[in-house]
Amino acid sequence: MSEKQSSVSSKPSFTYELHTDQTPSEGVVAAVSTASGIDPATMEPLAGTIDPDAVDAMFADHYDGTPRGTGHVQFAYAGYEVVVSSDGLVSLLEDE
Repeated sequence: MSEKQSSVSSKPSFTYELHTDQTPSEGVVAAVSTASGIDPATMEPLAGTIDPDAVDAMFADHYDGTPRGTGHVQFAYAGYEVVVSSDGLVSLLEDE
């Protein structure tokens, strides 16, 4: 978890900072698991909601090694509105 601020406009109810060895899709599962207290092995598969490889590819470096630009992807998963940002944060938004 982190005190970093995300570029997301809605107020996050939980923010998780990706570890250096963690893919964005792994971070989504870890964030939802931590926030909900549910074992990741018993959660619905992320692939049932969004393609984990596509999420990871969105934030991976280009083939020549240069970093991608800034951005984020937002989707619903396991009862949360999830935002994955290029700054390495996974935010779970409050229902409003």
